[in-house]
Amino acid sequence: MQRLLLFLLRLLGPRWQITPLVADYFAHAARLGQSDHTPTQLIPIAARLWARGWLNKKFFDSPRDWILPYWAVHQLDPNDRAFLPRGFSPVVLNQTHRDWTTIGNLDSAREAIVDPRGLVTPRPNDDEWSLDTWVRVDEKLYVPSQMNDQEIEQKLYENLPMVTTRYDAAGLRVLQEAFAVADEAGDEWVIAAVTVENPRGAARAATVYLSPRPFNPEGVAPIEKIEFREENAYSFWVNGALGGIIPKPDAVACSNEYAGDVAAQIPNLDGTNRAQSPGGVATALAAYEITLPAHSSRTITVALPLNARQVLTDESVVWTSPDQLTDLRRATIARWREVMAQGMKIRVPDDKVQDAFEANKAYLLLRHDGDSITPGPFTYHDFWFRDAAYMLNALDQLGYHDQVNRVLKIYPRRLQKNGYFLAQDGEWDANGQALWTLVQHARLSGDLETLADQYWQMLNAAHWIDAARQKTKSAEPRAAHHGLLPAGMSAEHFGPNDYFFWDDFWGLAGLRAAEFAAHIFANAPDEEKLRAAFEAFRADVAAALARAAEKNRAAWMPASPYRTADSALVANLVALYPLQLFAPDDPRILATLEEIKRVAWSEDAFFHHVGHGGFGTYLSLEIAGCYLMQRRADAWQIIRWVLDHASPTMTWAEAIHPRTAHGAHGDGHHGWAAAEWISVVRNALLYEEGAHLVLTPALPEDWTYETLAIQVEDAATYFGKVDYTIAFGNRTATLVLKTEWREPPE
Repeated sequence: MQRLLLFLLRLLGPRWQITPLVADYFAHAARLGQSDHTPTQLIPIAARLWARGWLNKKFFDSPRDWILPYWAVHQLDPNDRAFLPRGFSPVVLNQTHRDWTTIGNLDSAREAIVDPRGLVTPRPNDDEWSLDTWVRVDEKLYVPSQMNDQEIEQKLYENLPMVTTRYDAAGLRVLQEAFAVADEAGDEWVIAAVTVENPRGAARAATVYLSPRPFNPEGVAPIEKIEFREENAYSFWVNGALGGIIPKPDAVACSNEYAGDVAAQIPNLDGTNRAQSPGGVATALAAYEITLPAHSSRTITVALPLNARQVLTDESVVWTSPDQLTDLRRATIARWREVMAQGMKIRVPDDKVQDAFEANKAYLLLRHDGDSITPGPFTYHDFWFRDAAYMLNALDQLGYHDQVNRVLKIYPRRLQKNGYFLAQDGEWDANGQALWTLVQHARLSGDLETLADQYWQMLNAAHWIDAARQKTKSAEPRAAHHGLLPAGMSAEHFGPNDYFFWDDFWGLAGLRAAEFAAHIFANAPDEEKLRAAFEAFRADVAAALARAAEKNRAAWMPASPYRTADSALVANLVALYPLQLFAPDDPRILATLEEIKRVAWSEDAFFHHVGHGGFGTYLSLEIAGCYLMQRRADAWQIIRWVLDHASPTMTWAEAIHPRTAHGAHGDGHHGWAAAEWISVVRNALLYEEGAHLVLTPALPEDWTYETLAIQVEDAATYFGKVDYTIAFGNRTATLVLKTEWREPPE
């Protein structure tokens, strides 16, 4: 792709007076790495992101009188710590407040998001519009996106994917709630309800406004046409599709870029029930005048379709009635409670850890899309073997083996004829991750059926790993990358394409996983061949690491044989956690952890200079995971830093901004981060180490005070299910252990 771009620039550039230097800049950028390959599957994601950034740049430069989404309010304000100058930037993107919360239905690929101020985006996968809610009391308009953190509260109901946003409006209490439901016909909806309560002794009046907005947490989400209709029920339609079913309003208005934001008409809406916008920034308002006697409340409910093709039916008309809302809410809570009662459960003497564990257990189930699993509801709503390895492993650790099995059953469809597992072309860690995940599932569930069904595919994938290694000529001196997997983009946050040791460690884990399968199925010839391939690969990796150590005069492991010390060396910790290829006290692991502290550490967390440009969320937790395996109590300094930087709904972006403490990179609700949280907390309570089961490798001291207790139920391990309780006394502790061993640990 880059070669084609260079060719076109040099061929056609002179027609538009584009200097040859432009092509040179692109060429030099490509040469900074060891290859110029870019996975073609990433091009649509990048193109969409940058095109939206260009649209944002055009729009956000001028409309100071519009009601903007939460992130833009802060990032565009020169008096805010989130402000980013944009004069020379060709695009404007959300880089300071990438925080949102996923809501959706179990086993469904359709997910909606809610931003930190209650803005609901029902179809983020389609980059679509959002619904905002405002309240006017005593001639003052209360807009959540313009409120500060002290004026508004957002949280989950019972740690389930039901987001509530609360604030005060001149003494009236406002509660916005959003959650997803599915009807008997299979249609899926987001129920967005706003309740205004009068807790005082005198009657009060207020106006509730529902406004479809041409924005979402990434920026402008074009609305070219919007209209209100009254056919069977009152509804609004966006770009020709059903946008939402609403109660009949007292007044409506629509506007476009020429007339300005429709919010400017408040309180006297002009009654216009449709608008068209060539620039894609049409806005609309539906107003509800309410009178609240003392100690009363009124709820306005909207049903937003999760599928743009959904139509208005007689069955869906009743969804905005108060009685229906109560029934839907009750049924949604009951279903989630039933699912959450399954699998691993914990009780620890730290409410915040407890809440985050339960919330992210629910989020991982939400990430499960039936026969796929994706690391984000918005920016990253695609499948990668890399993210899937962590998320599926966490679900297996929780005991949700059926959900994992449904995803693994389609892995053979992703296997190319040459044995390469394809999600994103050119990511050479994929084969190892797929093989490791298959074996982890078998070991944690005890079910060997999927492993048996895919045994021949596993052998094919293992052969690809061995055949792909770059075996340079034997004449000395050998190339620094001799025997390693090819140069590539790999995990995308390691910098220019290179021969990343990360890929090799996953490749080794894949060969070891295939060898495990051969051993389980008593295929001695395959086992012997796979062991020989593993040992040869391991020897080449060890030699490459030794050459790098000699060059750098240090034992720490660089990201590749051609790199020095930068934050990307964090990738090599995978050799200990979670893969356990190296021992916890391996000098290379110890030296790498120390070097990370020197080059990429701030506060109590890992700061990733390469790619992310922020505090790494799951990357910090991976370091904590290494510390736990080393029995280091300072793992909890990292764990608590990450927990303190969770959103109020217990979500994390891929990276955290150092000034705003909000999301700075990636999907604002990252599935890999959720998986790491589950795995780290689980491993702090129990984990497997060879033939041993380790309980509480490093507990926080404040969990061990007299009268406190720790409880674990239905924990899936390699050895079978484990329940235990530890009750702490005065300088004593009592362990009660209950097990269902398949094969007891040594």
